[in-house]
Amino acid sequence: MNNLSGFYQLVKDFCDNHNMINEFLFLGSEQELENREFNYRTLVMIPSSSNISRDLSRPIYTLSFDCALLDKSIGDSEISLVKSTEENLFVVGQFQDYLIQQDENCYIDDVDVVNMLSEDENITSAMFEVTVSFARKNYNAGIDN
Repeated sequence: MNNLSGFYQLVKDFCDNHNMINEFLFLGSEQELENREFNYRTLVMIPSSSNISRDLSRPIYTLSFDCALLDKSIGDSEISLVKSTEENLFVVGQFQDYLIQQDENCYIDDVDVVNMLSEDENITSAMFEVTVSFARKNYNAGIDN
């Protein structure tokens, strides 16, 4: 994959074809999450930072995404909470494996497990950052003034 469009399609295909994911959202900011209804289990990706480099004569750019895998479980059931959390971590692991199998130059940082209580359900989440590197042209391109 050499660009963001291709990476987006790769992630979308993973989510569309995964039996445990019902929805994929690629958002521009965290504010877009407010007051949104989710089709649980949902994978959310938000571009967060980038780095452009020519270190060691290797022109690349990296792009990091804040990601959250959201699910819900029965509010007063501990086993439901445990199962949902376990499944979220399983899917994140499969996502990492999928990207590696697709020869993506990427890595996933720590996964934070967060649970939020509401009146009759728990929202479970696995929040993580994925960083992917894309190749750039290996010569100094002209400046377009």
